[in-house]
This record gives sequence, structure tokens and C-alpha cells, in this order.
Amino acid sequence: MIITGVILAAGTSSRMGATNKLLLTYRGHTIIEEVLEQLSNSKIDEILVVTGFESERIKKTLHDHMTDRASFVFNSEYRFGRVESVRCAIGQIDGEADAALFMVADKPRVTSGLIDRAINRFTQDRPAILYVETPAGRGHPIIFSKEVFGDLLRMEGDHAANRLIAKYGDEIVELEDDAEQIDVDSEADYQRLLKQDAGEKVL
Repeated sequence: MIITGVILAAGTSSRMGATNKLLLTYRGHTIIEEVLEQLSNSKIDEILVVTGFESERIKKTLHDHMTDRASFVFNSEYRFGRVESVRCAIGQIDGEADAALFMVADKPRVTSGLIDRAINRFTQDRPAILYVETPAGRGHPIIFSKEVFGDLLRMEGDHAANRLIAKYGDEIVELEDDAEQIDVDSEADYQRLLKQDAGEKVL
């Protein structure tokens, strides 16, 4: 089974003001580097990084981390939301891929271990969709089988994923995980991320 990993890194980071949140420092490098590192250390077969806003800065930051199984995809419609990045990625995935695993670029606490758990469960159960369920609700990664790709290309609006999950119902697997996935959208989120990470290192 071939699974393509997709990192959605095209957003405008508007709630951070003038700061691109993906380039904030985390664990000795940047948030986007941490996300790519975790995905690269997993069992994923290939990686697409979807860029948009400040694409050249993102590409320059990740340059030294790109292996022969990773490549960039530019979403020229990035200002119209995440759905456009999903469609952009699906349009670039190799026809031999059996599934696509999506991650957002502002959740650096999604580990390679969790990604591998998701891949193993997806390979075992072969659902239409697999997503991680956290104490705070649906998290990442999310894996879509190739049978869902057509729906991903047609979806519109901010709640498209919810509609897809409702459509496939019994063909979905929820993978439970107790770890909190901090979504870094604001300065407060970033400080909470750093505080939590520092606390774990002390322990």
C-alpha cells in the first residue's frame, strides 16, 4: 500500500499578525521543520508540502530537510482557504497512491509514532477515512483512501470535512489518542505550546 503524506502549509497565518507562525522557533528549529521531521520519520511513502503564503520563505526553511521522497506543491489559490490546498494536493498525487495522509503545518506535537499508528491501522482496516480522535475532538493525521479523492476534489466550504465524514459513516475509523494537539493560531497558543513542551522536558 502506498500512502502519500501531505503537509498543508499554505495559510496566511492571519491571526498571528505580521508573524508567520510556521517560522516560529520550536525545539531548536521552526514549527514547520518539526512537522516535516515528524512526518519524514514515519512510515509514509512520499511527502508533498503545499505552500502558498510566503512560499519562498517556507521552501528556503525546509530546503535542507527535503529528501528524495519529498517535494513542494504551490497552491496559487491559497487565500481561499484550506479546501483549495487539499484539492491542489490531490491533483498532484501519483496515480499509484492508495491513500493520502493529511497534516496541518501548525500542529508540531503530532508525532511520527502517532502517524505510524494511523498508517498501521489504516493498512489493517482499509477504511474510506481514518482520523485521530483527541480529548479536544478530531485531530490529525487524517487519511483518505483513493476512493474518496473525487469527493475531495469537489468539496467546498469550511465544513467540507464534516460533510465527508457524515457521508461515509460506517466506513470511517476513529483512532483514539490521549495527547493534546495544540493548534498554533495565536501568540497565546504558541506560548502554551512552549510551556507544555518545557514542562514535559523537566519531567
